[in-house]
Amino acid sequence: MPSSWSSSLRFELQFTGENINLWGDKLNAVLAHADYAVAGWLTKPLTGDAALATANAGDDEARAAMLKFTGAVPFTVTIPSVSKAYLVWNACAGPVTLTTGAGVTVSVDPGDIVQVACDGANVKTPGYGGLSIKDYVAATAWSYNAGALPAQAGAAGKFVKTDGTTASWQSIASPDLTDYPALIGRAVALAVAL
Repeated sequence: MPSSWSSSLRFELQFTGENINLWGDKLNAVLAHADYAVAGWLTKPLTGDAALATANAGDDEARAAMLKFTGAVPFTVTIPSVSKAYLVWNACAGPVTLTTGAGVTVSVDPGDIVQVACDGANVKTPGYGGLSIKDYVAATAWSYNAGALPAQAGAAGKFVKTDGTTASWQSIASPDLTDYPALIGRAVALAVAL
C-alpha cells in the first residue's frame, strides 16, 4: 500500500514496511514540515487575489503557522478548506479578506495582527458572542455613537467620559481622580506581595 497524506497539514504517512532505507529522509522531511506548521513564517507579497499553495508531502505556503501579507490594495486570500489556525499580519495598505471560498470570511485591517481559525469551511477570529474582539468593543463600548469614537480633533491629552447617555472627550479633573490613591495603594500592595 502506498503512502497517504494527513488531511490538514499534508504530511506523508508511510505504510508499514514502505520506504526501506529511505524512512529517515522521509521522516526528516515530515519533521521540517511540522516545524514550519508550528513556528514558520510565510511572507507573501500580494499583487491581486491569491490562493495559498498546497502540496502533499512537499513544501507549501498553506502549512505555515504565521502569514504576513504585503501589497497595496484590498485583496482576498483563499486558504485550504481544512481545519487549521493561523496568525495573520496584514502589512498591506488595504484590508485582506481570508476565505475558503465558502462560508464565513474574515477581513483583516491594514496593520492588524490577528489569530484566525478555519473549521474546513468558515474562517473566524477569536472573540466574544460570535464577534471579533474589535467588533465586540465597537458594538459594546462605543454603541452610544454607532461604534465610533467622538471626533478626535483637539482631544490630545483627554479621555473619553460618559454620563451614561452621551460620551465626549474631557480633560482630567480632580473629581475624576477620587479613587486614584486607593488604586495606587492596591497596586503597590500587590507588587510587594508578588
